[in-house]
Amino acid sequence: MSEGGEWDGWDDGVDDRIGRKRDRLARLLSVASILYSRGSGDAGVAVSEIAKLTGMTARTVYRDINALDEELGVPVFQAGRGRYGIDRKFFLPPLRLSVPEAIVLFLAARLMARWSDQYDPAVVSAFTKLADLLPQPIARHVAAAMVVVGAHDPNEPFSRSFSAVARGWAEGRVVEMTYAPGTGDEKRTRVQPYFLEPDAALRSVYLIAYDEPAAAMRTYKVERIRTATLTSARYEIPDAFDPDRWLANSWGIWSSDSTPTADVRLRFDASVAHRVREAVWHRSQTLTERGDGGVELAVTVAGIVEIRPWILSWGEAVEVLEPPELREAIAASVRDAAARYGG
Repeated sequence: MSEGGEWDGWDDGVDDRIGRKRDRLARLLSVASILYSRGSGDAGVAVSEIAKLTGMTARTVYRDINALDEELGVPVFQAGRGRYGIDRKFFLPPLRLSVPEAIVLFLAARLMARWSDQYDPAVVSAFTKLADLLPQPIARHVAAAMVVVGAHDPNEPFSRSFSAVARGWAEGRVVEMTYAPGTGDEKRTRVQPYFLEPDAALRSVYLIAYDEPAAAMRTYKVERIRTATLTSARYEIPDAFDPDRWLANSWGIWSSDSTPTADVRLRFDASVAHRVREAVWHRSQTLTERGDGGVELAVTVAGIVEIRPWILSWGEAVEVLEPPELREAIAASVRDAAARYGG
């Protein structure tokens, strides 16, 4: 309300915070671009020159260079007193995309924006660069998606961990990390990143890696990595490693290399059969039509734990036929729910 008692409009506090995040991101992108284009040589580029090109003070430039290095994991190097640069190997070469190709990337990024529940500078930065490739009005939707992600609270530990393991995977460098499993004590280990796999259902990212102390393959939830340090030790991913084969029987992220497979058979009522037919739920699936209009779905998956929430999401429209242990697990969940709501 104004002093005269009239309504001034909506509270701009939230918009101001979003605007500040956008402004800071734009500054960081501008500084990174100059460091890349003018400071990739041994001499780097002077902070005074960056300040002149961006219209910022030298103090702000120093602060943004520090943020690029410590918050975003950009490999900034000091070339001399007041001179900095970025290793060109950190950035991929420019892409020449057709409009359909760019829109495919936009759809993938859009899914990431909907899946992400926290501010991620890498997502926002990718959106910003993607917008330059797209025509209007699609670019406006990219900007709108960036605002949504930018409004979330940041998760700097995740961003740092993700940056370290992503660079380790891309550059073939061992990562030392501290990991907090869902149960048990934290542990320190050294891993060779082999693959990063998202799980949209659980809104998580998983690292598939060779654990050096364990001398075995392991899967780590990136959100549970407490610290991650990129080392100078090098490794090579074996030619025999195939992530698609590793995850062939996975319903989510569990691998049949470490979890015995289970043959699952489900009966869906006619009321939802059309929805079951419309999608490929698993690469191993087979569908069998029933005389009553329903359908049976059979899949072979690594264990029965990951598929249980999906089965429960269908409510009374699905029945587990096999295996018996999964049928009993679902029945127990339904009984417990009925008892809770019946009480």
